[in-house]
Amino acid sequence: MCTGDGPQCLLVVDDDPSYVGPVMDRLDERIGPVDVVTAETVGEGLDLLADHDVDCVVAAYALPDRTGVECLDAVRDDHPDLPFVLFAAEGSEGIASEAIAAGVTDYLPNRRTSRQYDVLADRIADAVSASRSRRDQPARNEELSLYKRAFAKMQEGACLYDSDGRFRIVNDFLADFYGTTRAALEGQRSGLVDTIREQGDDDPFRALLDGERESVRGEATFDIPNRGEVVVNYRLAPLRIDGDIDGVIGVARDVTEQRARERQLERAREESQELINGMNDTAWVIGADEGFLAVNDAAVEKMGYSRAELLSMGPQDIDVSLPDDRITSLIETMPEDGRQVFETAHRTKDGEVIPVEISSSLVTYRGETAILSVARDITERKQYEQRLERQRDELDVLNKVLRHDIRNDLQLVTAYADILRDHVDDAGMEHLETVRERANHAVELTQTARETAEVTQSRDTDNEPVEVRPVLEDEIEDLRNRYPDADVSVASDLPAVTVRADEMLPSVFRNLLTNAVQHNDKAVPEVTVTATEHADRVTVRVADNGPGISDAQKAVVFGEGEKGLDSPGSGLGLYLVDTLVGTYGGEVHVDDNDPTGAVFVVDLPKAA
Repeated sequence: MCTGDGPQCLLVVDDDPSYVGPVMDRLDERIGPVDVVTAETVGEGLDLLADHDVDCVVAAYALPDRTGVECLDAVRDDHPDLPFVLFAAEGSEGIASEAIAAGVTDYLPNRRTSRQYDVLADRIADAVSASRSRRDQPARNEELSLYKRAFAKMQEGACLYDSDGRFRIVNDFLADFYGTTRAALEGQRSGLVDTIREQGDDDPFRALLDGERESVRGEATFDIPNRGEVVVNYRLAPLRIDGDIDGVIGVARDVTEQRARERQLERAREESQELINGMNDTAWVIGADEGFLAVNDAAVEKMGYSRAELLSMGPQDIDVSLPDDRITSLIETMPEDGRQVFETAHRTKDGEVIPVEISSSLVTYRGETAILSVARDITERKQYEQRLERQRDELDVLNKVLRHDIRNDLQLVTAYADILRDHVDDAGMEHLETVRERANHAVELTQTARETAEVTQSRDTDNEPVEVRPVLEDEIEDLRNRYPDADVSVASDLPAVTVRADEMLPSVFRNLLTNAVQHNDKAVPEVTVTATEHADRVTVRVADNGPGISDAQKAVVFGEGEKGLDSPGSGLGLYLVDTLVGTYGGEVHVDDNDPTGAVFVVDLPKAA
């Protein structure tokens, strides 16, 4: 029986312990009496180790249940400093290397000679003496054992460094981090400690050992063989035993992947910031709390606030058009896969109000859902709309004057001209007809001008389906009434087709028909109307026997104010035709008639 009060105790784990007797004799000469307990298997040996105060373990390599190295690993878990001698019959270099890597105290091949038994006894005696010497420091050993057990349970790298920055005790977590075993790592220099010592002018590790600092915390980047660059977050503190510093405790957490993700995210942030900074329009990233998460350079420049000031604000702080609850509603109802477009106004730091058009959409910013709003300055558009509105008001006044005052006066002129027919002679009749024709033409002009003004004022109205045949029939009949001397014919039956237009469609055909008579230089103006239906459109042709239009003039005849050859007209009629046909999605052009004259061709798309 081995007890702590008796002689030294030797545990032999071997299923052939025939060498024990000679070894005991030699040990008795070296260190005095020695008690021996033996076990044939690792399991039995561990049980005996738990029940006896053992000073040294001698184990064979080939055991029935496990190897001697596995026995060493099991012993080291609870007895990190207990001498352990591997007495291996095999004696290969591979076994020796494995044992040394596992932290064996000594390794000796079993050659079964008396000389070898003496060597084994000497090795055991040396190991026991050294162990006894260490056991004279019970407080230190107990403290180290406690730390080793605590390290084993930690889920981050933990170790004890000696005064040179070498690993004395490491846990499995740290060994895995280095890609090796605890036994292989213990005794090696720490790359982390070397890096910490190189980072500054002072030596924080030395300061811990000297008691000048109670802890050192930070983050370090260094290289590990076969792994490359790693980043760890570390905490170091001195280990005090009975008031003396006996090393440095280190705890480290691998943050390599985390820092890589953070760098990637930061690069993405920088790239997204560069992207929005490249916009000429102001750009705003709005978070769930309705505050600005990011703004671009244009926003800083145009609004007059610093970036820091803007990032402490939200949309409600700069919007002067929408109430706060409306802004909140817009944010809460952002479509997931679409855009939100609306107009509002922003007030700068200097008080200037800028009308803007906002285009918003959902984006991912710093891993969270946010809103990207791009605000376009529409000051010029608003100014143009105001000018256009004034022009429309002025046109409305002109329209009223044309429609009422001038038109009424001209109609009085034609009425009095009719009365004068019975009071003038033949010589005066020619002049009276001229007055009457000019007055009628002026009435037509006022109507064309009125219609042009109405088109200008109603360009934003939607087109609706309109039947072409009744419109053409009415305008042809009206032309015959106004110009009874003209020969107006329809070349074929008019098709029953519908196009998308508005109430101004009659003006198109009225002006083309009137133009065919008024610009005609023949004694009897001839006008022929043809309408042809196609798959997707209808073509209306108005042909005359007049002087025709030159190729050079065809290119400009539809321009505002253009007139035909020797024409008494204003040019507004054809301009109105071109404008209206364009709003209907159609086209109008001029061809030559055969043998003389012109053909005005109108193509209008059919209503769907």
